[in-house]
Amino acid sequence: MHNRFDLSTIERCSEIPACRGPEVLSLVVKVDPISGNESEQYPYAYPKEYRERVERFSRNYIWRKMTGDITIDFLEAAVERMFTADELSSVVDFARLKELKHRIVHLFLYANDTGRNRWN
Repeated sequence: MHNRFDLSTIERCSEIPACRGPEVLSLVVKVDPISGNESEQYPYAYPKEYRERVERFSRNYIWRKMTGDITIDFLEAAVERMFTADELSSVVDFARLKELKHRIVHLFLYANDTGRNRWN
């Protein structure tokens, strides 16, 4: 017997299975794009707050999912929108951000693919 998802019980968009919140959070924590001296010196000014960032991503994702228009460009932009312009210019490591974009695009577009795009 399959359990059905009860939308009335959720409190956050990241809890909707299509948003894959736990998987996105795991990737963000693993890649840890907020780094550098400023983020370490001023953690109160640049808090990581990855759960809240994943929630922001999930809200953007679920609205776009409803229109059926999930693209690589959209996913990459949604990842960037997890961070403010100030954070992007001062504490986000661009190499790690690029890796995070790649992994999230793969998670949503290629996770069921068994071909050459499979992420290990």
